[in-house]
Order: sequence, then C-alpha cells, then structure tokens
Amino acid sequence: MKNDPEGAPVGTGAQNDVLVFIGSKQCFSDVLLRTIAGELDNSQAVRFDELSEFQNYIQWNQSPIGLVVVEAQQCHQDQEICKSILDTMASKYPSIRLAVAYWEADLDRLLSRRFSAQMLDSARTIVQGYVPMNVGIDIWLSVIRLLICGGDYFPPEVVVRREALYREWDASKTEDAFPEPAQVQAVQAAQVANRAHKNPLTKRETQVIEHVVGGMQNKEIARKLKLSEHTVKLHIHHIISKMSAKNRTEAAMRYMNLKGAAR
Repeated sequence: MKNDPEGAPVGTGAQNDVLVFIGSKQCFSDVLLRTIAGELDNSQAVRFDELSEFQNYIQWNQSPIGLVVVEAQQCHQDQEICKSILDTMASKYPSIRLAVAYWEADLDRLLSRRFSAQMLDSARTIVQGYVPMNVGIDIWLSVIRLLICGGDYFPPEVVVRREALYREWDASKTEDAFPEPAQVQAVQAAQVANRAHKNPLTKRETQVIEHVVGGMQNKEIARKLKLSEHTVKLHIHHIISKMSAKNRTEAAMRYMNLKGAAR
C-alpha cells in the first residue's frame, strides 16, 4: 500500500467512512476500488497488500472504518497476524465489520481444521460475511452494501461447510482430539446443499423477487404484475421469511445464489 507524504494510505473517494480491502491487486484491482468509491457515496476505498500493513494502519487511523474485507489467501498465509487482528478488532473496535473475500477454490482451506483452534473461535464471533469473487459486479456491490448496512451474508456453499466445521469443532472441545467424521459430514453437506439449491418460492413469488433483483420498487412491481402494492408487500414478506433473510436485499442475494447453484 502506497502512502502520501503525511503517511496516510492512498485510496479513492471522499474522506468519510473507510472501506478497507486487504489482498492482492488480482483480487481487489484499482478499477474495482474506483467503482466502489463511485457507487458507494461518502466512502473511501483503500487497499493493503498484506495483513501486517493493515495492522500498522489500524493503530494510527482516525477515520471511521465501515468495513474490512480480507482476501481468503491472506488468512492462510499468516494466521498469527490474522488472529492478532481479529482479537484487536473484537476488543478495541467491535463496531468494525469484517468479511472474507473468496474464490470457490478457497473454501476447502478457508473452512477447515487447518486453522488453529484460536483462529476458529475468533473468526466465529467477528466475521460477518463471506464475499464471493466469482459473481457479477452488481451482485458483488449489493453484498458489500448489505454488509455495510449491518447485514450478514453467508452464501449456501459457505453455510454448508461452516455449519459442519463448527458442529465438529464444538464436539471436539469435550474430546481429546478433533474427530474425523468424513462420511457423516459428506451426507450432511449433501442434505444441506440439496435444501439450499431448491427454490422454495411459488411462481408468483419468483416473479416478484426477479423484479426486486432487477431493482424495481414495490409500486413498479405492482404495476408490472398488475397487482396491488399491498399484495406485493405481502409477497415480499413471505419471500424474506422463506429465504431466511433479514430484508429484501438479502432475500434477493439468496435467490441469486439459488439460481446460480441450480444451473
């Protein structure tokens, strides 16, 4: 990460909430940072190449940090620094939200026993979401917005591995060694995956959520589908419930994940 003459990190955007991205340029390119700054008002997007650079930055930074997104590979490369940062954020900066950016190939390592016991416990309490890097920019920005606004985001493929990992991790705390339930875990993962990939919505609810994904407001959806606005609101309420989401944005993201998994 380059510094200006006064030692501040060089980024893009207004000097308000700072959005921190830790990882390579291949993951968080300059173009992506400029897009973030342009799409998210009152935000400054900065990138650090390594966790150690962010560790130094957080000690003197005075600007409010809205979100920290760490490339998954960084978590593997230096677990000691990663654990230290997690603990620092939890104790001194509990309001800072943290997410992990991943490619599909990262998941097996990211959610596995290869992390230390201390890392697993720390990540469980402070990581608010996992950001997929293999989606379109519109969906990616929606995930970032959701996290900034206080929502959590755990894609189905993450939920499968994460739940299995922590279920076994909790069980291991009362045993001498971490168990190896490979066959049981595979069956459970398949069951969860099958449920996650099945669209629980009715035909009409699917039409409504498709328009929500397209950016339409309730009044526009009502006019398009020739429904009352009250009926649209009711459909969206049911959709949010069925998708186990907190709001319409998260429901739309979960629906897009289901569509992608079903292809």
